[in-house]
Amino acid sequence: MIAHSRKVGDIEVTALSDGRLATSLDVILGMDRTEAARLAGTTGGDVHIAVNAFLLKLSGRWALVDAGAGNSMGPALGRLAENLRAFGVAPEEIAAVFLTHIHPDHSNGLVDASGHAVYPNAELIVHETEARFWLDRDEASGANERIRRNIAKAAVATAPYRQRLRAVREGEAMAGVAAVALPGHTPGHTGWLIASGKESLLIWGDLVHLASVQVARPDTGLVFDVDPQTACATRLRTFDRVAADRLKVAGAHMDFPGFGTTVRRGAGFAFEPEA
Repeated sequence: MIAHSRKVGDIEVTALSDGRLATSLDVILGMDRTEAARLAGTTGGDVHIAVNAFLLKLSGRWALVDAGAGNSMGPALGRLAENLRAFGVAPEEIAAVFLTHIHPDHSNGLVDASGHAVYPNAELIVHETEARFWLDRDEASGANERIRRNIAKAAVATAPYRQRLRAVREGEAMAGVAAVALPGHTPGHTGWLIASGKESLLIWGDLVHLASVQVARPDTGLVFDVDPQTACATRLRTFDRVAADRLKVAGAHMDFPGFGTTVRRGAGFAFEPEA
């Protein structure tokens, strides 16, 4: 399955797959590998992480939340534009792309292999803190190698959009879509709250990468986090909120299609996928 749709009031939200990424349990911070393997249900080999984007139909206009990896991360990813077309929407029809953050698996699909815009008519919308961190500075000498690489990739991915990039603060960015600050994974990591009528859905980006581990143990960070401690605090705070409010959620790295509900279970939490 490449697409799965649901309604949030009058807004149609469709999960689209960009592919699946294989990674080692070594990316987990602060947890014994045996315990990580037990939670992940593996004997210690690679785990596979879904990469999802979300298509929004907003009053007849099409928008995306995240743009996938494009050509930047190998053949297992980069299928979003192809799956978008298969769903019946041309990239030229996309009026806006909301980025949860500017990591390659979310933003490098903005451009093709030649660096041209895949979504030539789209406004690019990103939290101002995220834009400032990745786009409005030189490659900082104090940054680690991973961050320096991602700064370079961010420059390429956003280059064709710089004249139509809108940096926003927390709150409504467009009718029915509001930015929710979820910092830690990156400084300006953002959830997008989709609301229509009495219904809401929080697209929480990379709040969770490995659901089997991080939902049970929200205090578990990953090497991908710019600030693991803040990421863990944000995850716990967000779990508290969505569980208390019974707020529907969708995740970029939850098993496709990524829709569900986070609930309290015992002293911790559990994720209940939407049927």
